[in-house]
Amino acid sequence: MKKVQQGRHKKLKKALQKRSQRNRKLANKRAQMVVQDSGARVIRHARDYPIEGCRVQRDWQDSGLAVVVIARTQPTGDMVFANYLVDYYCLGVRDTVSYAGVPSDEFVNEVLPRIYRGIPPADISPALAHEIVYGAVEYAAQFGFNPHRRFRLSQFVLDPPDEHPRSGTVEFGKNGKPYYVSGSRDNVGAIMGRLARTAGEGNFDHALSGDAPDSPMANGEDAQTEPSSPLWVPGMERDAAREDEEQRSALWTPGQ
Repeated sequence: MKKVQQGRHKKLKKALQKRSQRNRKLANKRAQMVVQDSGARVIRHARDYPIEGCRVQRDWQDSGLAVVVIARTQPTGDMVFANYLVDYYCLGVRDTVSYAGVPSDEFVNEVLPRIYRGIPPADISPALAHEIVYGAVEYAAQFGFNPHRRFRLSQFVLDPPDEHPRSGTVEFGKNGKPYYVSGSRDNVGAIMGRLARTAGEGNFDHALSGDAPDSPMANGEDAQTEPSSPLWVPGMERDAAREDEEQRSALWTPGQ
């Protein structure tokens, strides 16, 4: 009888331990979701905060790709920022990430060096940063390519499209027409087919033998993409809660 009672006690103890573990996991998950939802809300209100600075890699005009970072200072002193991987030759915003609540010293001493691989970026004016991003989005839209889906959230780190004057000095396309450089994860057939339909045969150039540097992401509804991002952000959070939050936001389209 005593052994039976001891057995029941052990089973009950194990069941309580499992229940406690499940409750802790649920509590941690809820806490993480609260933090992520809070971060998305901060990003959605980023236009209320002053721009701390805008940056791009120093050789951006040589490759057709610009890694643009726009950062704003939150009332707490922390940074909210967005990183845009811009293919201004053809596809527009290939990838983008946004992040909030990053301490300013961490942003300067850790985040920027990681984004630009230890090479100090060039400081640029907000007007030029917005011209690169919005201009590329608008150019790509002519040929049926949408910004990366995360632009639905990261667009709020930008000012509205008509906020800054445009210099007209940024060349979109190459030699007057789209120039598509394939990436390792692109759906090349879908992208080439779309260019053939929208630009017309002979009205675009392409390079399919090499990978587009630093840009394995493709765009377009029928273009193959990977769930991971080539852009680095603190923690590299990519869970479902944040993705769902982004999916619920409105997608910016040219002229909006």
